[in-house]
Amino acid sequence: MHALIVSGLAVIVVWSLFSRVLERLRIAGPLAVIVLGALSGLLFGEDLGEHLDTDVAEKVVEIVLAVLLFVDATEVRRGFLGGEGRIVARLLSIGLPGALILTSLACMLLLPGTPWAVILVLACIITPTDFAASAGMLRDTRIPSRVRHSLNVESGYNDGLVSPLFIFALAVAEGQEAQGIGPALESALWASLIAVLVGAIVGGATGVMMQVAHRKNWLTAQSLRIGIVMIPLLVYVLAIQFNGNGFVAAFVAGIAFRSGRLEHRRSDSSLDHAEMSAVDDLGFLSSLGVWFVFGAVIILAAETGVNWVLIALGVLALTVLRVVPVHAALWGSALRWRERTAIGLAGPRGTASVVFGLLAFNALREDYANLALYLTIVVVLGSVVFHGVIAPRMIVALTHDASAAPATTADKN
Repeated sequence: MHALIVSGLAVIVVWSLFSRVLERLRIAGPLAVIVLGALSGLLFGEDLGEHLDTDVAEKVVEIVLAVLLFVDATEVRRGFLGGEGRIVARLLSIGLPGALILTSLACMLLLPGTPWAVILVLACIITPTDFAASAGMLRDTRIPSRVRHSLNVESGYNDGLVSPLFIFALAVAEGQEAQGIGPALESALWASLIAVLVGAIVGGATGVMMQVAHRKNWLTAQSLRIGIVMIPLLVYVLAIQFNGNGFVAAFVAGIAFRSGRLEHRRSDSSLDHAEMSAVDDLGFLSSLGVWFVFGAVIILAAETGVNWVLIALGVLALTVLRVVPVHAALWGSALRWRERTAIGLAGPRGTASVVFGLLAFNALREDYANLALYLTIVVVLGSVVFHGVIAPRMIVALTHDASAAPATTADKN
């Protein structure tokens, strides 16, 4: 295991030396790290499975996700729904539940005999979108801003919204006594409410305080950067202590911090890149570590051989099971069908799926644990390739044509 850790550190150093070369070759950094992680796992990862099955491993990955959600949220402009309230509301209230239902049905069809709770766990793992490995898509100015902002806000909220359902399904799958759907939904609602309150209060208050301290020259540039790094960690821990959802809290805190930090400036202006550099770098470095471990984990799944059923399910999850619910959610909206298709295709899976997959791997019995891990690997690895190489070109082509094409009658509604 020590050799695997050393190789992970070395891989990140190597990536840093050739990052610009990889960009020119249009090879996503996470994809390169995954490949090198898989090679390292092949050489040194014999006991990796035992080290993954620990509480420490779970908490580390959860904190990484909290930091990434906070960073993503600070880039959301024009309020809590990014100025695209109708689109985001449709995606979260119709598209997300639709994707969960459709994915659960696909799992039931392709994995007959699997308990419903495990089916729901699998759906929660492979449904939430996350741009950790496809951040370039959100910064591609060739894609309309309303599409990018909608996707960013959706990806920030959906894993937090799914997590209470995932925790409930995981508890049932473990054989714990469930108190019923009503109490479970009530618990999930309270967890989300607590998370919103903690995130809004702490994020907004720290943003305002940093704005005042900066104006009165009480802080240094370094202390400001360090303080911002602490915010998502503080918010996550506080939310967990109050039985809230740490992921939702971290994302809400990012939006609230941005609002408080910018104060009277325009709501669509950007935070100073220099002051956000430390938390940006921490989030990116942490995600590279997750991707390296993920690459090493691929070797564990490879030992079980090729499972064509799970591969087919993974392909469906990245295409039909995402695109159809998105089209249904956005039907009749101001978006043209090409833009709706582009949003459906822009559904990368990343750190959120890895976190849920790791939790399931640790909690479920061996056969279902391996099933969850294998499906996580198929979906995330497929997403890194598809959304890192193929999908961006398709999305640019679709949205470019949409902006030039005349609106149809349906699109005007």
